[in-house]
Amino acid sequence: MQYRDRERLEAWLVAVRTRRRSVHPSEVDRVLRLAGFVRRSGKGDHRVYSHPQRPRLVTIDPRSPLLPAYVSDVIAAVEEILNAEDAAG
Repeated sequence: MQYRDRERLEAWLVAVRTRRRSVHPSEVDRVLRLAGFVRRSGKGDHRVYSHPQRPRLVTIDPRSPLLPAYVSDVIAAVEEILNAEDAAG
């Protein structure tokens, strides 16, 4: 991941923690793709994302705005990827 992308992700994480109830699905889609996630087909209208460094999937119900539980899952997934990159060095 490029340094600029990492800065964007970290800035998004800081901003979204204060507004978990007003995050839109398109914003989450953009952030997950920036972090290296790939969108897969989901059941019904749900969006499912996978990452090669993370065994668990991230599932999003595309209601606007997203429920805080989905936003919390995205925050945890992005932080996990950033921490894995830190550990890898």
